[in-house]
Amino acid sequence: MARYTTAYSSFIQRIDEVEILRKSAAKKERKNAVAYSNEINALSRGAIVLLSSHLEAYVKELGELAIDSLILSNIDRSKIPETFFYHVSKSFIDEIKDTSDSKKLANKIFEFIVSDGSMWSKSGPFPQQPSSERFNRGFSNPAYEKIKAYFGRFGYQTYQSDISAKLQGNYLTVINMINHLVDVRNKIAHGDPSATKTPGEVLDIIKLIRVFCMVTDSNFAGWWGSNYCKLR
Repeated sequence: MARYTTAYSSFIQRIDEVEILRKSAAKKERKNAVAYSNEINALSRGAIVLLSSHLEAYVKELGELAIDSLILSNIDRSKIPETFFYHVSKSFIDEIKDTSDSKKLANKIFEFIVSDGSMWSKSGPFPQQPSSERFNRGFSNPAYEKIKAYFGRFGYQTYQSDISAKLQGNYLTVINMINHLVDVRNKIAHGDPSATKTPGEVLDIIKLIRVFCMVTDSNFAGWWGSNYCKLR
C-alpha cells in the first residue's frame, strides 16, 4: 500500500512552482535586497497566492478521490452519512428552498429527480457517479475551519482530534499558519500593498503547509480505509 494518496503526490509536485518563485526572490534578495525590493515582493506575493491555491486544490482532489473510490469499490449507500447526500445535491436543494412559485418549484423538483433522484437511496451502491464539482461547490479560501467542515461533508467528525494527536505540540503552530496563509492571500487579492512576505518567511510557510497536508492525507486516508475502502 502506498504511503500517501495520489492527491498528496500531485500537491508535492505543484509545490515546485511555488519554490521557483521563492528561490527567485531569495536570489534577488542575496544580490541586492534594496535594489530588487519590488521584484522580491512581487515574487513572494505570487508564491503566497499559488500556495493557497494549491492547498485548496489538494483538499478538493482528496475529496474527489474519495468520491471516485465509492463508485470503484461499489460501497453500499447504507454506510454513507446523510451529509454526503446533501452536499452531492446541495445546488438543487438550495434552489428548491429558495423557490416559492409553485410551477417553478415543481420544475426544479423534476430536474432534481431526473439528475440526482436515483442516488437518493440508503441501499446498494451508487447507480451513477456523484458530481465532484457540485460536491466541492462552496469550498474556497481554505482556512482551517473550512477544511474541517469540508471533511465533515464525508462524515469525518474526528478530523480535528486526529490531526491534533498527530501534530501534538505543533498543532497550534501549523493551524495558525494555515489561517495566516489564507489571510495574507486574501489581502493580496484585495490589493493590499503591505501584504507580503520575505523569501525566508515564504519557506517557513511552505514547510508547515506541507506538514499539514501530509498529516491530513495520512489521517483522512486511514479513516476512509477503516470506514469505506482503500484510498491509497
